[in-house]
Amino acid sequence: MNIIKRNNDSITIFVDADIINTSSQFFDLQSLKHSLVSQLKSIYQNQYGKYKLSISIKIDVLTKVSQCSRTKTLFQIVDSIAGNNPAEADFKGLRVKLNKNNIQDFIANTNFRTLPHELGHLFGWDHPHAKALFESVNPDASSLEKTLTEEQRQCNLMSQTWYAQKAGMPIDKAMQITEPQIDLLIINYKA
Repeated sequence: MNIIKRNNDSITIFVDADIINTSSQFFDLQSLKHSLVSQLKSIYQNQYGKYKLSISIKIDVLTKVSQCSRTKTLFQIVDSIAGNNPAEADFKGLRVKLNKNNIQDFIANTNFRTLPHELGHLFGWDHPHAKALFESVNPDASSLEKTLTEEQRQCNLMSQTWYAQKAGMPIDKAMQITEPQIDLLIINYKA
């Protein structure tokens, strides 16, 4: 279970998670765990507008599916994902599926954006742009996400990588979170 605590404009996210490999390939899950914690902290321990965001992460490595908890976030390595995407999340859920073909990129930190992005989907954040349309607003996004400016969408963590690339934004700069997204995080948690 992910817990959000607020003290004025200081927001702390507590993530209790498991990692399991259900793919046909062997991976060093301790190394993946280390990279996951590092990547999440690089994004979710920062000042965004008026909000000071911090994250506390506890991750257990599992060896059997029977050890999975219904109340903890699960990072699950799988053999394939539709479209061969590096990962996909259950929107507002508790599971992030990781494509086995991208695990080494996560561990080596050559792909440092996907895991924080997918965690954002668990928090209820959508892509702020319309599907496959540049300089657009996602009509299915929350009203708070629709308030993002085009500049904010181009450098936003929740924009898909192609969107930032099309805008000429270096991927390491397309990692921002906005105040409206943090407001939505609080609203979703209370709901």
